[in-house]
Amino acid sequence: MPKYNRIKKIDRLNITGGNLVEIEKFKNNRATTFYLKNNDNIVDLLSFLNSSSFFLKLKLKELCSSSSYTFNLWVDLVYENTITGEIRDVSFKTFNVACFLTSNLTALLKNMYDKLLNEQETFTLKGSSWRQISLDGLQLRINKVNLLGGSSFIKLPKIIYDKKAIINKKSGLNFNCINYPTPINQIKKFEKINNVSVNVYSCDDKNQIYPLHVSNKEKSDHFDLFFFTNVSSHYCFINNFSRLVRSQRTKHISKIIICKRCFSTFSNKPNKNKPWGQHALDSHKVICQKHKLCKPVMIEPRDDEFIQFKNFNRADRIPIVIYADFECFLKPVNNIISNKTKNTHYHKPMSYGFYVKIDYNIVPIELIKKFKIPRKPIIYRGKNASKHFMNTIINISTNIYYLYKTNKSMIKLTKEEETQYINSIKCVHCLRLFNSETVMKVRDHSHFTGKYLRALCLECNFLAQNPKFVPVYFHNLSYDGHFIVRTLGCNDNDIRIIPNSSEKYISFSKQILNNFYVKFVDTFMFLPESLSNLATNLGEDKSKFREITKHFTIENIDLVIRKGVFPYEYVDCNSKLNDTTLPPRYKFYNSLTDDHISKKDYMHACNVWEKFKIKTLGEYSDLYLLTDVLILADVFENFRDICLKTFNLDASYYLTVPGFAFDAMLFYTGVKLERLKEYPMLLMIESGVRGGVCQSVRRYARANLPDVDGIIYNEKKPQVHLMYFDCVNLYGKSILASLPLKDFEWYYDFSLDVTKIDDDAPIGNILEVDVDYPEKLHDDHCDLPFLPQNSCPPNTKINKLLTTLNNKKNYVVHYRLLKQAINNGLKLVKIHKIIKFTQSKWLAPYVEKCTSMRVLANNKFEYEFWKLLVNSVYGKCMENPRKRLNIKLVSNDQKAHQLMRKPNFIDRTIYNNNLMSLHFQKEKIKFDKPIYVGFSILDVSKTYIYNFHYNIMKNKYGKKISLLYTDTDSLIYRIKTNNFLNDLKFDLLDYFDTSNFPINHYCFSNKHKNIPGFFKDELKSETMTQFVTLRPKLYAYTVSGVEYKKAKGVKKYVRDKYMTVDHYLNILSEFSSQNADAQKDKTKQISTSCDMNIIQSNKHHVYSKTMKKIVLSANDDKRVILKGGIRTLPYGHYKLN
Repeated sequence: MPKYNRIKKIDRLNITGGNLVEIEKFKNNRATTFYLKNNDNIVDLLSFLNSSSFFLKLKLKELCSSSSYTFNLWVDLVYENTITGEIRDVSFKTFNVACFLTSNLTALLKNMYDKLLNEQETFTLKGSSWRQISLDGLQLRINKVNLLGGSSFIKLPKIIYDKKAIINKKSGLNFNCINYPTPINQIKKFEKINNVSVNVYSCDDKNQIYPLHVSNKEKSDHFDLFFFTNVSSHYCFINNFSRLVRSQRTKHISKIIICKRCFSTFSNKPNKNKPWGQHALDSHKVICQKHKLCKPVMIEPRDDEFIQFKNFNRADRIPIVIYADFECFLKPVNNIISNKTKNTHYHKPMSYGFYVKIDYNIVPIELIKKFKIPRKPIIYRGKNASKHFMNTIINISTNIYYLYKTNKSMIKLTKEEETQYINSIKCVHCLRLFNSETVMKVRDHSHFTGKYLRALCLECNFLAQNPKFVPVYFHNLSYDGHFIVRTLGCNDNDIRIIPNSSEKYISFSKQILNNFYVKFVDTFMFLPESLSNLATNLGEDKSKFREITKHFTIENIDLVIRKGVFPYEYVDCNSKLNDTTLPPRYKFYNSLTDDHISKKDYMHACNVWEKFKIKTLGEYSDLYLLTDVLILADVFENFRDICLKTFNLDASYYLTVPGFAFDAMLFYTGVKLERLKEYPMLLMIESGVRGGVCQSVRRYARANLPDVDGIIYNEKKPQVHLMYFDCVNLYGKSILASLPLKDFEWYYDFSLDVTKIDDDAPIGNILEVDVDYPEKLHDDHCDLPFLPQNSCPPNTKINKLLTTLNNKKNYVVHYRLLKQAINNGLKLVKIHKIIKFTQSKWLAPYVEKCTSMRVLANNKFEYEFWKLLVNSVYGKCMENPRKRLNIKLVSNDQKAHQLMRKPNFIDRTIYNNNLMSLHFQKEKIKFDKPIYVGFSILDVSKTYIYNFHYNIMKNKYGKKISLLYTDTDSLIYRIKTNNFLNDLKFDLLDYFDTSNFPINHYCFSNKHKNIPGFFKDELKSETMTQFVTLRPKLYAYTVSGVEYKKAKGVKKYVRDKYMTVDHYLNILSEFSSQNADAQKDKTKQISTSCDMNIIQSNKHHVYSKTMKKIVLSANDDKRVILKGGIRTLPYGHYKLN
């Protein structure tokens, strides 16, 4: 076995000896982690665990002599992928279990060892190409909590007790093998040993029941248990499950059947309008068991039946927001993570800048001065920059809190104001007409000045309050946020996060006073471009730079309205900031892009140094930081202006552009979208969600054309064109279609003929069907089979979207996509379920509004904004609440103790002595997004692609056309024809947008410019000479001697500098030369690796890293690769049988 020089974490470098060493802890030792390093280099996991038992027992006995606690084990191993050579850190961990003075430590540890070994076996089986190469060590993770075991009698909450559904008394069952807080692995072991099935439930803070563990199959000997914890914990028997939970699901008193996983209810009596009886429950369980355990919530008592616009108070601009940025030293390090990865730099904040943007039209300057709100940009460069930033922001936010408390009485209205009020007939916010009963008219005034503002209805006037937060904006908070998060434990106040992952947050907030927070928000989530590009796009109109012009003179304005350059990697310590000259150009090298700055950019930096009479590199750094902050302020303030002007909404109330766009759409259209009320209906729609089709069909093609550079023309063979088409705004086109709106119900007329339903019929359907794919269609449909489905390719466990010729069973589909498939020869065999709904083109006005505004855009910034606003609505409809994580950050010891005692507590991560994250199993998931809209957009979008392929292109060329590659909205073809552009001009122009052609080209036309649904030639009338694809998202082609390379997950600079079309061709050639058995053998994968530079965080410490990554690989299991390695067939093709 090769020996690797690995250093997993800096804090474990100096650990020696064979004892457990404390490596981290949280306040008052509430949570402590000990580490046992594998100094003997034992590779076998069981051997290492056995050798660790003595030290573990010693430490556990020592700890439980003073208090009770829960603990778990965590082992760190290193695996190598035998196919790709990738080295990966892998951690296996156990659930937390309770430990008392009387606990049997040998039995506890044995259970944990079994769990770790099972995890290792599962990982190895799931990815058979991974082999363990080393074992770092073991973490003993202690959580100090006051608890009692799970067998003592305690009093139930009254609301639970009154249901008379639980027997709260000692039983004949021995629960000693189940430790608090209910580790799932022990429940499963209890079931196996006793040959029983057990379900365990608990209740949340509102006494709502939710599942902790549910067996997939109930045995004849089955128990439903209720686990309750307050000061102590207790298991109780549930003797009437229906009585316990039915009040959460229905008010009806008739007998019902309840799913014990999700609490969905089914009538026990025949029902013509919805699924009923045991058969309905059994059918539901098949889908329900595919999802993680949770209590689904479709609609809560206070929720409206419809999703509609309600945030009328967001028409008022937030008067104070903050724009900020950090700059860092990049301190060189040489921590070798593996022979594939190493840390190169540690990012340490050296300075910060922020600017408090104040709307003086709302808050008078006198109040700003009184409450000491800074009016000029603040730049700080010095020690502990991140802590200094947090303390400064908290102080300013505290002052803003008290400023917002200002409440001046209304000044007497002038005659003009009184006349304006009397003549107002509708509320300025909600636009409802005033009346004396339901929409009462009131005078709204400024609490800062006392002046009359406008006439509002009573309800809107009540909502028109000052915000309860201060937004602090960073561009790319996923980077700067790490420095801030580690300071959130500065006091015990509450912390709120919206996590994307354990270390990446959409937003996070820190409590200031009472219910007032400072909220950190990422402007990149609104404007997903680099700040440099955003500044360039905005720079077309210099009048847009309002904040820049306040702080710089007119003669210097051109120097600061563009993003500057900075020698990040040169500045690795404070002394470099004392340099009195600008570093030479080569010192501006950026390893993240493997690039030097241009001569033009360097001359710009020199010009800035000279014009601003800069004396040190520190001063240059301050100026660079200041301009970044002000450019961000100008960019986002212009964004806010557009949002307010067009939709009367301030974007500063939102966290992402999809959230804003969805609200803007609701406001503009006035639509009311019905909430789904039945979980089985949602499960059915969820199972039919399929993204865009992406597949490699023919892996190599070369054009055959006369008089074209780069092509050796063979006149004995037909002329061949390689064409690359892209659908203009495919989802925008689908959004214009009739979409579900309301009246969702089960429909039981299974004689329904979808081929007779018009695309824009007032009633639409989603169906679950069985469909056969006749063998006679296989050859004609083999490039792009209808009805793609999510399934695992043979011999894998990874779900992928495949286009197959297999017959479809229980396939959930929108009626338009099913209709198209049937019209093209597929056979409908059986209808299992139908959801009927009312549909209309309710989204069209919003799309048309954005499209018209895009045409009127004065600069690229606005042009891109309107495109983004259309696509973001689809994104919000597809938001999946199942993927939301239940993670909390705590800085308060008592709160940490309270949370760690909850039954759904899973694990924790200590960041420092004052900050820790806690991970929980979700108590409930609220499904509050119109997934039926996103589902319909996806299915309808596929009808446009299939229509183009079959009814336009194949209808024109027949067997002379073959598909090479497709990805969602694009298709790359090989076409045998003498002159495709002539064909385009005389036969196909009605389907194409050729506005991107040269204006003097005979096919040029502006008629369909940027109209959704038309197709563009991505080559802009130029000639593609060759095309090669290795797998989805990995292809390359040559146009007029210029190479274009695509490789998902590979940095652009790697593609541009270190990859060529020949690299793709060589990999394909090597793969093709293998025999068929070798091609299927994943251990003999043909691939190419390349070093790639990235930024990653570990416990919110930020590093630059160099990692070796597989960039090219010819293995593709989405279709069957035929002998020769070029042609493929879809699964299910008759020739494969």
